[in-house]
Amino acid sequence: MNTLTMIDDLPDDPTQLTPESLTQLFRDGGLAPSNPEVEVEKVTAEPLAEGSAFLGSLARLNITWANQDTALPNRFVAKLPTRDPGGRTVGKMLNVWAREAQFYARLAPLVATPVPTCRVNFISDDHAILVLDDLYPASVGDQLVGASSDQAHAAVEALAQLHAPFWGQPRTPDLEWVPGLDTPGTSEVLGSAMAASLPRFVERFGDVLPDTGLRWLHDFVPQLNQWRMDLLSKPLTIAHADYRLDNMLFGLNGDITVIDWQTAMFTGGATDLSFFLATNLETNLRRSLESELVSAYIDTLIGHGVDASATEHVREDYEHAHLWWMGMLANNLSSIETPDDRSKSLFEAMLTRLYSAALDVDSGRFCR
Repeated sequence: MNTLTMIDDLPDDPTQLTPESLTQLFRDGGLAPSNPEVEVEKVTAEPLAEGSAFLGSLARLNITWANQDTALPNRFVAKLPTRDPGGRTVGKMLNVWAREAQFYARLAPLVATPVPTCRVNFISDDHAILVLDDLYPASVGDQLVGASSDQAHAAVEALAQLHAPFWGQPRTPDLEWVPGLDTPGTSEVLGSAMAASLPRFVERFGDVLPDTGLRWLHDFVPQLNQWRMDLLSKPLTIAHADYRLDNMLFGLNGDITVIDWQTAMFTGGATDLSFFLATNLETNLRRSLESELVSAYIDTLIGHGVDASATEHVREDYEHAHLWWMGMLANNLSSIETPDDRSKSLFEAMLTRLYSAALDVDSGRFCR
């Protein structure tokens, strides 16, 4: 059986990967470099990211190599598609697994933001698997707890470094695969999905959200294309589009590595900034740091070669993008289940923080 066929027979649970299957995966590599001489003698696995990885199922692998001279490390993270049916529905709609496979194969070498080394990268019609270097002792951020001031500053600087090289640049042939808000038909597809999700979303989360914010959400969805066309009149960039603490690893010296590139896309950079500041900082801390962090983002863009005139719209776009995320979270969270207490608490924290951020800057003014 060839490796591409074999991945469709892999377990849905990455903790069940065997030495034999891993040997074949490492030897081929898929879209990652091959290691034809390696052999996995033993593997132990532990689940990771319970209650935080909504579109993926992750496990830490500790591997013993048959040849002790193998140049590869011993610690890895394996990532397979989520087993949650709602998450799979969202993932298929957004094509997230193929997108992340292509990111590591084609885009990772081009981004300035540190990302893990990818050792195994396979995608088929029905399955996908990534095996990435484990970055221990770096620790994953905790979105539910919220960012510290130092984490917030590091994340915003890394975000601007990601965006700057692509800011306002035309799509090159090797980036044609990257989806984006410039893709024809995007407004119709997303607008219909958002509108259909609203009743279920309000049923699940309406009791924790302010009436004014919910009214803005209902006002924004029919205006999605208007927002999109305004965005397309300004410079686009490569965005992470799920830029949150649970997708960041912080080293002992404060350095940051960004993971989970399933939603990478062309859009306005301020959409990433909005999602991070509005949903990853506890509300009082966000209020005290918000203006400073938006300025730091703009200054870092300029420091990495973006013309200052191409950033004049960022602050307003940041405030407008809160409405976009209200619509996107309504769409996504109406389908994804909350399998544990952390997931439920995290969803509610994201929403209450986001709606507070929108109310603080009167994002609803863009719907009037």
